[in-house]
Amino acid sequence: MTETNKAGSSTSMSAPTFGQKRLVIVGATGMVGGYAVRYALDSSAVKSVTSVGRKKLGILHPKLKEVFHQNFADCSALTDAVSGQDAAVYCLGTYTG
Repeated sequence: MTETNKAGSSTSMSAPTFGQKRLVIVGATGMVGGYAVRYALDSSAVKSVTSVGRKKLGILHPKLKEVFHQNFADCSALTDAVSGQDAAVYCLGTYTG
């Protein structure tokens, strides 16, 4: 996407690559988490995505790291996985419909 400035030249509207963010997504195998992962992987503003979940995503991407965790009642084992991240998206839940 481009935008024309007052001088008449066009400038890019894409996110800059400097200052990219590290993101952790919990519950990425669900519907909402899956959308969050795909959006983050496609975004130039995101440097890396760490997925925390109970099963494989089935996605191979250079920015993606998967961490498997079964017992979400005790998240103490996730300290290393979430340390140093810039943001977290929590999408863990159960379908009730």
